[in-house]
Amino acid sequence: MLVQTDIYSFSYKKGSVVPWCKKCGAQNFYRAGKTKDNKQRYKCKQCGFRFVWTSDLPRRNFFSNVIAFATELYGTVGISLRTISKKLKKFFDIKISYEGIRQWVLKAKEFGFSDDKCIPTKTWHIDETYIKIRGVGFWLWVVYCKESKHVIAWHISKTRLLKDAIVVLQKAMKQTQGVRPKKIITDGLWQYPVAIKKVVGWNWREQKKRHIIDSGIGKNALIERVNREIKRRFKWFGTFQAVEGAKAFFNLFFYHFNQKGINSLELT
Repeated sequence: MLVQTDIYSFSYKKGSVVPWCKKCGAQNFYRAGKTKDNKQRYKCKQCGFRFVWTSDLPRRNFFSNVIAFATELYGTVGISLRTISKKLKKFFDIKISYEGIRQWVLKAKEFGFSDDKCIPTKTWHIDETYIKIRGVGFWLWVVYCKESKHVIAWHISKTRLLKDAIVVLQKAMKQTQGVRPKKIITDGLWQYPVAIKKVVGWNWREQKKRHIIDSGIGKNALIERVNREIKRRFKWFGTFQAVEGAKAFFNLFFYHFNQKGINSLELT
């Protein structure tokens, strides 16, 4: 099966790509008329399947590499959806509206962009940072692993209560397949000790030894630097327009953050 390897191959122009059968994968086909909206229809000589070939993804008009390229720009660079739309048109002659790119961002998880691998950990840094969604204050909870240099769990909540601390810790435990960390470092928020006891399951002696409470300029400085990188990236928006959009953005942001690791922050 032919695989496109450069973004120029994905511009939607007649003759710019070579289709293969969506059913059997063969490249032995002929033109079989056009659809009502004037798109070229093909028929496979091997299996007889008729198809319109505009993408390597089902029910999409653009290729996966184009979608990955646009969503990565959105998740890693301080650039708006409208600007991405203009750049795609200018440099690659790919015409897609900013709303179309927004829909790609919302659907990004379905395309396998999320980082689902289990991450072995020893030290967790946990903190919450304030964000705005449609002008209303929310909290972004983050669990960061010192050894793997990955964000292993995150959660958005409207409140900063015990139940919210429990949710993000449960996500972290699920991500590590129930493997407990040897140490957890947090700030002085009272919800953390109670949530750790409920979710991680340390007895009071273990918790006293393994749960370290410190400030963002002390032992928990790593997570504060992660938070600064988060705020640096989304300050472009000022405020998110919907919770769904914020979740889609952070899904992409943390995926690419984990790909680059902590070196992207130049931490030591």
